[in-house]
Amino acid sequence: MPKGKRKSKSFYIDTNIALDYITGRNRETVLVLGKLKDKNWKCVSSSFLAMEMADYKKESLFVVDKAIEKKWEMRKIIRATDKKDLRRGDFEKVYEWFNEFRQDYKNIDLYDFLKNSDDWQFAQAISFNSNLAAPDAIHLASAMLGSVAGYCQILITHDELLSKEGKRIVDDYKLSGKLKIMSIAEVKKKYFKK
Repeated sequence: MPKGKRKSKSFYIDTNIALDYITGRNRETVLVLGKLKDKNWKCVSSSFLAMEMADYKKESLFVVDKAIEKKWEMRKIIRATDKKDLRRGDFEKVYEWFNEFRQDYKNIDLYDFLKNSDDWQFAQAISFNSNLAAPDAIHLASAMLGSVAGYCQILITHDELLSKEGKRIVDDYKLSGKLKIMSIAEVKKKYFKK
């Protein structure tokens, strides 16, 4: 590679990172993702991210717009969370909210990395042989398959368990040369030292 020429980086975004960005709940995440966008570094995630974000927004709509508006006590809200009574207008808000994220953060592409039964069995093996919950096993399997196919080099997450278990699993599969798992703070320190 010629001197002074930098290789472009590509990142797999975990759902907690996308939620931090869209809600603005973590300033460091917003700044780092903004810098990734400015450098035109590619970000990818699983299509599963969209469903997890929709779940987050539906729960938020239920708690904020429905339960608190009705002045329910916290115990009743918690018990009723699984019995949401959202309507078509609420679902449209969820869709609009997700589209706002896609419009604002245009350099993220969503892929179905788990394309066949072998890929799903790989995700199941991760789930059965780790402390990860199903959503994290899906994201880790997706990032690992994505790294092998050249879609991503770094999985960014705030989830300490996913990070710890993921590093072990990546090593077990001898993919540490293809996929690193980092927090936002680690990405900032490594790529944006200023």
